[in-house]
Amino acid sequence: ATLLCLCKICYFCIVERAVILVFDGFRTLEDIRTKANLNHSQIIGLKHYDDFLDRMPREEAAAIEETVKEAAQFLDPGLLAMACGSYSRGKDTCGDVDVLISHPDGKSHRGVFSKVLQSLHQSGFLTDDLVSHEESGEHKKYMGVCRLPGPGRLHRRLDVIVVPYGEFACSLMYFTGSAHFNRSMRALAKAHVFCLSEHSLNSDMLRQGSLKVYGGTPRPTLTEKDFFTHLGISFREPQERDW
Repeated sequence: ATLLCLCKICYFCIVERAVILVFDGFRTLEDIRTKANLNHSQIIGLKHYDDFLDRMPREEAAAIEETVKEAAQFLDPGLLAMACGSYSRGKDTCGDVDVLISHPDGKSHRGVFSKVLQSLHQSGFLTDDLVSHEESGEHKKYMGVCRLPGPGRLHRRLDVIVVPYGEFACSLMYFTGSAHFNRSMRALAKAHVFCLSEHSLNSDMLRQGSLKVYGGTPRPTLTEKDFFTHLGISFREPQERDW
C-alpha cells in the first residue's frame, strides 16, 4: 500500500524512484515532505497529491479542452485542438487531459506552441510546469498542471502536443490509446512488415539486427480509418479501444 501511495505521488515520474523512496525508509507523506530529496516533478506531484488522486468528470476535461482550444484559436481560428486519451474513449472520468493541436494547411501549426502556452500561463490557467518543452521530430510537447477558474476547482494534469497535420491522424490514434490497443496495433503493423509510431505508418523499413538503417516510406494516412485499412482490419471507434 505504501508503494502504491508513493507511485501515485510520483504520478508522472518513474516508478523506480518510488521504490528507492520506500527503501530509503520514507513510508509516509510526511516523511517525504520533510526528509526526501525530490526532483522538480516529484515536488509538484506531492504539492498536488490529493487533487491528482481525484479523477475528474469528463465535463471538467471538456472544459479544459475548450480552454486550450480558445487560446489556440485566438491566435489562428483554423487551428484544431482536440482532447485525446480516456476522454476521447468516452470514459466518465479522466486522470489527465492530453490536447492535440494542429492545422489543416500543414504549416500554420509552426510557431504556435510557445504562444499558446504563454497565453495559458498569463491567464493563470497553467499553474506548474513539469516539462516545458519536449521535441520528437516535428512534435512539440508540454507537460504541466492546470486549474480551471472558480471556487473549489482542483489542479489537473495537462499535456499539450503540437503536431504537423500530416501526422495528426497517427498522433490522434496514438494519444487516444489505450496503451494495450497501441501495443496491439504496433504488433499487427510489424506482422504486416510495417512500422507504426505516433508519427506515421511506414513500409519498407530496413533493419540490421536491432538497428534501424532505413526508416521506410510513410503510407498515406489522412484519417484514423486509413490505418485500419492498411492493416486489413475493421475500424474501431475510440470507445471500442479499451482492449
